[in-house]
Amino acid sequence: MKKILIIIVSAVLVASCTQQGEPFLLDENAPHQTMRNATIMHTDSGRVQMVTWGEEIWNFEDEYQTQEFPRSIRATFYDEYGNITSIITADEGTNWQAKQLMNLRGNVIILDLRDGSRTYTEDFFWDQEKGEIYSNVPVLRVFPDGMEQHGTGFRADEQMYHWNIENPRFTLNL
Repeated sequence: MKKILIIIVSAVLVASCTQQGEPFLLDENAPHQTMRNATIMHTDSGRVQMVTWGEEIWNFEDEYQTQEFPRSIRATFYDEYGNITSIITADEGTNWQAKQLMNLRGNVIILDLRDGSRTYTEDFFWDQEKGEIYSNVPVLRVFPDGMEQHGTGFRADEQMYHWNIENPRFTLNL
């Protein structure tokens, strides 16, 4: 009985090892890490500066340390006292960590909690090295009093204190 069992197990092992199948290959373009419903906290000297949430986050081990947010992204910014100053949401985004550059795309909404304004655009960049945010596509900024500011793009400091809307047009609700 023991000999029969050894012969059967050996035959199964030999058959499974010699079957012609597709070899298992890793895709070098695939992310090295995938996270779902993940939160990343960015701190400086123990102080939270930004919290980024992604429905899905793909981390790549490339020269730019790329992070892809293929489904949705929300970035919450904090002041030095721990108060939320702004929230930015978008359909998708890319963060090139080594270049200190982030790009958000699709239904980008910037909510500035300090003045209550909302800014809408389709493409948004945050250049952390230069300390500025900008967009080179149409932008709409809506203030709490109903005033609307339209433009072909904008530039602002990363704290969003100083805005420059390119080719501005205003709509006032009287």
